[in-house]
Amino acid sequence: MFTGLIEEVGRLRRVTSRGGNRILEIETSLEFQEADSIAVSGACLTIIEVGEDWVKAEATGETIKRTILGDLHAGSRINLERALTLQKPLGGHLVQGHVDEKGKVAAVKKGQDAWQIEVAFSKEFSDLVTDQGSVAIDGVSLTVLKKLPGPKLLVNIIPETLRRTTLVERRVGDRVNLEFDMIAKYVREQIPGRSL
Repeated sequence: MFTGLIEEVGRLRRVTSRGGNRILEIETSLEFQEADSIAVSGACLTIIEVGEDWVKAEATGETIKRTILGDLHAGSRINLERALTLQKPLGGHLVQGHVDEKGKVAAVKKGQDAWQIEVAFSKEFSDLVTDQGSVAIDGVSLTVLKKLPGPKLLVNIIPETLRRTTLVERRVGDRVNLEFDMIAKYVREQIPGRSL
């Protein structure tokens, strides 16, 4: 479990394959132990090896298919967050690190006080998005400013968030990891007669 508050922007040193999985070697100053969970741009992975200033994490074929991790390469900058502990403030929202799908940046409007980013997503997730609701984009906890036709969602990103995350690098056409609100997903599952 995570909060969506990014602790560090790390960098991929190396990407290798093991069967259908990918091994990501990540440069980071954060402290980890083997078997710890790490959110890599919103995708929860397990640490399999720890070095002095790097860690290795393994992503399965299903994770690669569902997320943008398959698009990353040596040199890519990535949002990093350690797992939530009971001593850590929940300043964002509850984020599982289970990416629902890859969204697509539809528009970026750069303002002095904030950027507005529109992200297109699949219709099947439309009932999980609401004005003032929560969404994680590349692991960053954000508030949905507005749900738009398409379907799309619009978020405001303040300068501090831009400074501390990779969202400042996002351009129209880029793919992003989307995780919709966990509570909304559980509520949807309880609706009688609901069909996707």
